[in-house]
Amino acid sequence: MSTDNFWQSFRTDEWSDAIVAAMKAGGVDHLFFVSGTEINFFQEAIAKAEQRGTPAPKLITMVHESVALNAALGSTMVSGRPAASIVHVDVGTFHYGAALHTAWRGGYPVLIMGGSGPRAFPGSMPGARDSLVQWQQEPRDQNGIVRDFTKADHRLEHQDNPGLIVSRMLQIAMSEARGPVYLSIPRETAMLRTGGESSFPTVEQLGIARPVAPAPEDARDIARWLVKAHNPLVFTERSGRDPTAVYELVRLSELLALPIAESAGADRMNFPHNHAHFGTGPRSRESDALLMLDVTAPFIPGNESPPASAKIAWIGSDPVQSRYKTMEYRADIWSPANTVLTLRAVYAEAEKILDKSDLERIAARREKMAMRRRQIDAELKEQAALAAKLDRPNGRYVAHELGRLIQPDAILLNDAISNSEFVRAYARRQTAGSYLRSGGSAGGWGSGAAFGAKLAAPDRDIVLASGDGYFMFGTPMAALWAANYHKAPYLSVVFVNGSYSTGTTGLKRLYPQGVAVGSENYNGGVFDPPPDFAKLAEANGGYGRYVTETADVGPALEEGLRQVRKGSPAVVAVRVPGPIG
Repeated sequence: MSTDNFWQSFRTDEWSDAIVAAMKAGGVDHLFFVSGTEINFFQEAIAKAEQRGTPAPKLITMVHESVALNAALGSTMVSGRPAASIVHVDVGTFHYGAALHTAWRGGYPVLIMGGSGPRAFPGSMPGARDSLVQWQQEPRDQNGIVRDFTKADHRLEHQDNPGLIVSRMLQIAMSEARGPVYLSIPRETAMLRTGGESSFPTVEQLGIARPVAPAPEDARDIARWLVKAHNPLVFTERSGRDPTAVYELVRLSELLALPIAESAGADRMNFPHNHAHFGTGPRSRESDALLMLDVTAPFIPGNESPPASAKIAWIGSDPVQSRYKTMEYRADIWSPANTVLTLRAVYAEAEKILDKSDLERIAARREKMAMRRRQIDAELKEQAALAAKLDRPNGRYVAHELGRLIQPDAILLNDAISNSEFVRAYARRQTAGSYLRSGGSAGGWGSGAAFGAKLAAPDRDIVLASGDGYFMFGTPMAALWAANYHKAPYLSVVFVNGSYSTGTTGLKRLYPQGVAVGSENYNGGVFDPPPDFAKLAEANGGYGRYVTETADVGPALEEGLRQVRKGSPAVVAVRVPGPIG
């Protein structure tokens, strides 16, 4: 059978032209690019495509590899489309750093690429070795650097069809369970001539795996458990990646008065944070029916484990978490089903079996949660008012002022660590896609992700709330430069406490009676006095303000947002108490 009836043809001179055409055809709008001698072919191919009007992603100049990959993550988190980055050989791949962890643990569909140093004899073919450094750029297995953090990896070879390989890698990345893929590209291979045309299938032609519906008997069992439960509980973590899942979960929660809890690893808003059912239910150890929606680790096993009699259903594209070796959780149902389809099926089954006694029990639970929500909101308001009376700001007050200022459609990236709960509580996010966290445990995601989010949503305010330690991990100078250069500004709000909680409260938790704690020696966890982070914005044509007085917090944040809306990146750094006082 001829491939001509299936494959699409593109005008190309070199393999690199086919690579960029396949990326664009696969939904990649931006290529986050860090310069290197062996990836100049990307610059030429994209410049050529722009001149010809042929498909290619926009090349986004970046000046640090980890920021480039985190920007790709932020872009795909907002857009839902794949993103891509390219860096130079093994050293650039190493410089991706902890962003690789975030891409893998967060399950983000990113085409991560690295140029591969040429090894053809000098002068023997286009792209062959022509620099002494290239003898040092040939590791034994460059792809091995990232293999533990990707769904698939490939080195582009002369016998490959380059467009097909790119489409195939994007197909793998975008199919559930989603995740990053890695492609290394030798310079000589990218510069092979094509004869003027390349044919290959696009991602759309290959197809993305379709969502899986739950087994009918599973939907019936889950509905029955939730309807008859006295203390049901729903845990969420990543279900909100599909905005429809937010709506479906609200609908089911309101039908059955189901309390909603978020695991600590929640990477976005899965359920409106101001809803009466959010955070107002029982603890996991008190629950008799639990529904887990795209959750990795909802609670610490042991003291927080549900009773042995509790019914547990675990839903997700990979419910048993095959990317993690050690998992101690149990369930009565492990269902590799789509969250939206599951919620709809459970809703339909629940409606069929509700009786008068169920409705009375549900009504009582609904009122109890509404009362608890009123109590929580009153406590938050009262505590913010007390914080406002202090001369020096604390994390609660900064979060309160930030929540007061940002608009409902703003995108808030929460990387505030020890102050992250304050940020979430006072931001009161209600809209799907308006609240993001990294999805992993690596520091440094925020600055690059905020820049990438702004590229994906240029008409929305992008606000990063970050701890000072994570802010430094994120190479903010490179991210702020990119924000200024590419006219994609965002506001960074830095909670400056001059310490790492891991080296202060973490030390105190492990060695409460230890010598270090007893002598108040937190060396290794404290970096006080901290840098003046506001100066970083000024160095990149932006607005910077370092705040030490409570009265100045609100005005500084207001001015920061005003400057961002005028087109300049902004950093408002606020000195707050450290985690040990």
